[in-house]
Amino acid sequence: MSKQPITLPINTDLLTHLKEQNHAIIDNFIPQEVADQLLTDANRLYSENQFQQHYFQFGGSLLKKPNVFELDLSDNGKQQLDNNRDVGLWKDIVGDVGPSFLRRIDELDRNMSSKQSTTTSSSSSSSLPSLSLQTNTPPAIKIQINTGGGSFPWHFDNPGPPNARILTCVVYLNPHWTQGDGGEIVLRPTFLSKSNSKSSKLISEQHHHQQQPPKNENAITIPPMHRRAVFFLSDRVLHRVLPSKSTKRRVCFTMWCNGTGVNTREDVVLSKDVLRFTSWDEAHYFFDTSPLQRVISRAVYSEEYLESLLECLVVGGNDGTAGGGGDDDDDVGGDAEGVTEEEKEMLVKQHEASVLGIRRK
Repeated sequence: MSKQPITLPINTDLLTHLKEQNHAIIDNFIPQEVADQLLTDANRLYSENQFQQHYFQFGGSLLKKPNVFELDLSDNGKQQLDNNRDVGLWKDIVGDVGPSFLRRIDELDRNMSSKQSTTTSSSSSSSLPSLSLQTNTPPAIKIQINTGGGSFPWHFDNPGPPNARILTCVVYLNPHWTQGDGGEIVLRPTFLSKSNSKSSKLISEQHHHQQQPPKNENAITIPPMHRRAVFFLSDRVLHRVLPSKSTKRRVCFTMWCNGTGVNTREDVVLSKDVLRFTSWDEAHYFFDTSPLQRVISRAVYSEEYLESLLECLVVGGNDGTAGGGGDDDDDVGGDAEGVTEEEKEMLVKQHEASVLGIRRK
């Protein structure tokens, strides 16, 4: 393909929506030719065993996510990138697109903050907080491939210190995705549901006796369409990835930008004084806009957390070998993977203990 600068459609409207709604979605985020080549290069690197099995921390355990593989292109994976014979167009993503993405977001953010400080307008945009991006650190970038059954449980990209992420951008590379293939990302950009009795019990001494709402009442399910980008705030948007139901690979790459003002004491310590709200609407607004939602999220969405965790770890896999998916887009065969019954029981107990600890605070 011809060597031309890759221009991304990032503008003030995008940033305003992101700050007002905690998330934003852009289709056709990267040019068709670029997306197709990135996908070709990703599939080749996968077939060359360049991807690693994904693991995550839960309690005191390091757990394997069956059928979820990744290639780290950021500083942590720089040696692998430098030593690789040919990473194709991904080198441009790391060397040019990532840094220019960060600079553009920061430029718009600073301009918006400057205008807000000099205006007396009472519009909603006048009170939008600055992202305060850490511009001397390039975005961390990973390519991810999910094969049959691969998924992610509910989580925050920035669960707390020492993590410094403030902004997440996921870009999808799935030209053949169709309804029913699975692999959708599900966001909760508004953390609490007004009819969620579990939520109200946690934030008020008065128990609101209301019918339990549907599990995903305040969730947004977003298909992983080719060239689609999903932005969200890393420290205040609870999200998960649904299992991939097709033999087709689900491919994406993620860019994470760090912030200079994340995880302050006010962002991580939930005191009783904070919980003294005069109305549900006041509590609803506070937790929707505060990283403190991370402190209570596992208790508010206890059932959903556990269900997604077990769904992620107990998989009838199509391909259980990292980077062993062959040369085409289909991964067929392989053995079922996941945790043993003993490990499952341990996870349930750890989850219940975590929830109980939150409720006792």
